[in-house]
Amino acid sequence: MNMIETYRMDAMRNLKNVNSFSDSWTVWKQEILNFTDNMKDAQSIFKLGDKLAHIFQSTNSSGRAQASLSGGGAAWECLVCWYMNTIFTGSRAVVTRPTANLVPQAIRDATCIVYGNAQTNTESDLIVVSLPTSASYMVEHYKPDHLSNFVAENISDVTVGVIQCKTNWNDNAQIPMLWDMVYRAEGFDGHSVRVGRNGYTPKNFKDFSYSFVTVPSQKDLGKFKSNSMSVKRVRNLSGGNYWGHETKSDVALSVSEIFNCNFGHAFDESIIKHIDNTIKNQNLSFFL
Repeated sequence: MNMIETYRMDAMRNLKNVNSFSDSWTVWKQEILNFTDNMKDAQSIFKLGDKLAHIFQSTNSSGRAQASLSGGGAAWECLVCWYMNTIFTGSRAVVTRPTANLVPQAIRDATCIVYGNAQTNTESDLIVVSLPTSASYMVEHYKPDHLSNFVAENISDVTVGVIQCKTNWNDNAQIPMLWDMVYRAEGFDGHSVRVGRNGYTPKNFKDFSYSFVTVPSQKDLGKFKSNSMSVKRVRNLSGGNYWGHETKSDVALSVSEIFNCNFGHAFDESIIKHIDNTIKNQNLSFFL
């Protein structure tokens, strides 16, 4: 197994450490299997992005009202992470939760916000790491520090995406808007705000994007219109805004569109063909 897939396995195992995700997974797993012909249909697996909100909220009818619990945000983040890694399997990209030993040090440094003498990273976000082609051939024993060294040595060939996942759209839209502004401006000198530390900034990456992915928990999706303030706030994010439903023009894209929008370079063929080949060569139900 190459370094990328070993890294992906660690990222996927990490999801099990989140109780709200583990508690919901039995219900979600059955919904996923039903939608995808037991993970055998490439098109349906890709289109899970249109169904993620339904899957996430399916625990409401099973007596596990996860979407309304304080752990719902973490569970949604994990579900998005699981879905994206499933699509990325066999590619050059991996999605991980912001766990220190899973995010290479150079990426943590480049995405750090420094305010005066205080240092912080964005809120609990997913990190997409798209590695150069050479990483696909590295079969050395995987260790986190080995990956960190590889990223640091090849940083100009590494693409990074930060994805903020929220269950509620109205209450949280301003947060990704402001973070994206800071990253694009690389700080504000007049206010002692700067981006990056230890010699790294997002400019060092081959490409960098910031995205927003929401359920959303609001039941009436018709209230989200092109002129809604919550929609306006995330419309121009560098990585785009997405939800767990089918694409609604000028409002939000399906989560399934995030691959073509930001990470198409991680695949050597069309995404559907990639998934189909992965099914034939590797049992995707391994991640279930």
